[in-house]
Amino acid sequence: MNMIYRLILLCLWLGLVSSFAEDLIFHIPTPNRALFDGTEEGNKAFFAPTTSGIWQSGRYGCTRTAGWQFHEGIDILWTQRDRKGEPSDPVFATADGVICYINDKPGLSNYGRYLIIGHRIEGIELYSLYAHLSAIDSEVSLGRKVLAGAPIATMGRSSNAARIAPYRAHLHFELAMVINEHFDDWFQTRKPGQINDHGPWNGRNLMGLDPEALFKEQWRLGKAFSLLDHFKHQDIYFKLKVDSPSFPWLKRYAALIEPATSDDQSQSAEISSYELSFNAFGLPVAAKPLFGKDLEKSKLWEVSYVNEAIHKAFKCSKKIVPKGDGYQLSSAADEWMDLLTFDVSR
Repeated sequence: MNMIYRLILLCLWLGLVSSFAEDLIFHIPTPNRALFDGTEEGNKAFFAPTTSGIWQSGRYGCTRTAGWQFHEGIDILWTQRDRKGEPSDPVFATADGVICYINDKPGLSNYGRYLIIGHRIEGIELYSLYAHLSAIDSEVSLGRKVLAGAPIATMGRSSNAARIAPYRAHLHFELAMVINEHFDDWFQTRKPGQINDHGPWNGRNLMGLDPEALFKEQWRLGKAFSLLDHFKHQDIYFKLKVDSPSFPWLKRYAALIEPATSDDQSQSAEISSYELSFNAFGLPVAAKPLFGKDLEKSKLWEVSYVNEAIHKAFKCSKKIVPKGDGYQLSSAADEWMDLLTFDVSR
C-alpha cells in the first residue's frame, strides 16, 4: 500500500483525530466577522458577489442565475490588501482536523489552489475546503494535524476559469461529505478515457451543507450546538429506498442511521435495504433500515417521499423529476446515486 493511499484512508476514516471529537467547534476561516452583524451592510461586507454585484450570490444554495444555479459553499469577501492591492487575509482551519489534500496547481481546477481538511465530529465525517488561495503556508503538509483557528493559507484569486477581479477576491469555503472513498475506481469504470486529477478529492465527490446556517446556529446556541442535531433538523426534500443492505456511505456515516424499532423488524430479522432522507439540496442526512423486500425487482432505488413545497421552491435543486403520478430521480441524480452506492468489492 503506497503512502498516498495510506493517507487517503487516514483522512477518510479519521481515526487519528477522534480524540478531538468532543471538543470541536467551528471557526469562520478568515478574519471577516461581518456575518454576525445581522444587517444588510454586514451581509454585503461578508459575502463576495459574482459579477452581478448581488451579495446574495456569494451565499450557499440556489443563489445564482435567478435561482437556477446551485452554489455549493460560501464566498467570504476580503478584508485586507497588500501594497499591490491583492487580498492578504489569513485563512484559518475551521475546526480541529488533519490535512487530507493539497492542490498547489491552480490550473487543474476551477477551485484554483485549494486544500481540504478532514474532521470527525460527534461521529460524523466532515471535510472543509478552502479555495482560490494565493499561497498555502509552508508548514501545511499532508497528514498534518491542525487545530481550529490555526493559519493554513492566504486568501487569493487563483482559478483555472474566469479571472476573479480584485474587488471580488474571496475565500470559497465548503463544509462537505465525501460521497464515496472509492471515487477514483468509480470514475475509471464509469468515465473511461477521462482524467481525474484529484483522486477522491474531486469536486464531484463532495456534497456540501450550508456553512452560513451552521455558523449562525452555533452562534445562537453556543456550547449547546450539536452537529448531529444540525443534521437531524434539516428539512427533508425527498426520500429514497435503496435496494442494498450495505454500501460504503453507511459505514462512514453510521451516526446518521436511525435505530430500528421492534415494529420495523416484525417482517424479518435482517436488514434488506435502507431508506435515505435528503435535504433541500440533495445531501443525505439520515438513513432508516428496512426489513423485508418492498422495492420493485428491477429497481436499485425508488422515490418514496417528496416534499412538494421544497420541490417547487428550490429551482436549482431538481434531484427528482415528475413521472406519471409520482417522481423519479433525474438522470444526473441517478448517476450521483450510482456513485453513492458504488462498492469496489462487488
